[in-house]
Amino acid sequence: MVAAIILLRHGQTDYNAEGRFQGQEDIPLNALGRLQAEAAAQALSASGIDRIVSSDLRRAHETAEALSAATGAGLEFDVRLREISVGEWQGRTRDEIAGIWPEELAAWFSGADMRPPGGESRRESSARVVTAIRDIVAAAGEDETLAIVAHGAVLRGAAEELLGLGREGAGFLGVMANCGYGVLTPRRDTWVLRSWGASSDPAAVA
Repeated sequence: MVAAIILLRHGQTDYNAEGRFQGQEDIPLNALGRLQAEAAAQALSASGIDRIVSSDLRRAHETAEALSAATGAGLEFDVRLREISVGEWQGRTRDEIAGIWPEELAAWFSGADMRPPGGESRRESSARVVTAIRDIVAAAGEDETLAIVAHGAVLRGAAEELLGLGREGAGFLGVMANCGYGVLTPRRDTWVLRSWGASSDPAAVA
């Protein structure tokens, strides 16, 4: 069994800064995001990471590359680690969405497991990412430390599912800030949450 999984959210993008729903649009890191990625990579450089698997979207890809450079760990990509698809909401601000889909947006922020128009639900995206993580863990060597680099919504949903919290009323964990990370360690048939939302205070290096 692996020693630990480190779940790392990507650095900031212009869409994050503008409050736009990003979904699976392939947006790169902005200047602050690149600084955040470097800071997180340095903070995790002594964590004994053996292998890094990242979403293939550029914002995660660039964050994972910084981590790979700092740790020397090999880097792979898995499309199943992409962010939740928010369909027609992608690229729009909350105000823009509220003007077209007010009821749907209210349901989204209430925590309801709904699908944005043309998108996927939280449960669907969490199941996709959990399957990917379980496959990655199953293929890992004994006592390896893995880093999964992905996106805020799906990392939270996957962590809750792995911890047995991914049922009705999910939302026990907060969405990590850009380049925040969490650590899970195995225990028999379940996982233990060692930390969540940890950060190297990357805004301080801006």
